[in-house]
Amino acid sequence: MNAEKQCTLPLELSFEEVCEKAIVIDCRKVDEFEQGHMIGAHNIPLQHISVSKESLPCTEEDHIVVYCRTGNRSLTFATYLRSIGYNYCQSITGGYEAFEDKL
Repeated sequence: MNAEKQCTLPLELSFEEVCEKAIVIDCRKVDEFEQGHMIGAHNIPLQHISVSKESLPCTEEDHIVVYCRTGNRSLTFATYLRSIGYNYCQSITGGYEAFEDKL
């Protein structure tokens, strides 16, 4: 593994920029997720952020997109994932509130 490997992707992206091959993580609480979410999204609430890498639905090489209700929790989650080696992780700006009408 290259210790100098750095991500050049911006930490945030718009809903329209989400790649269809991306692994999508919804970091809202379970009840929020159950009220509506992106098709195929994995629900990993922010309070479970310390989960082991082995339990995540992705590898360090996957493109990962995280969202929450407004974009604050997902920015924290994406920042954390980048800090543990998931360099291709981004947060959707504005969160679910910004794109739910486009689903």
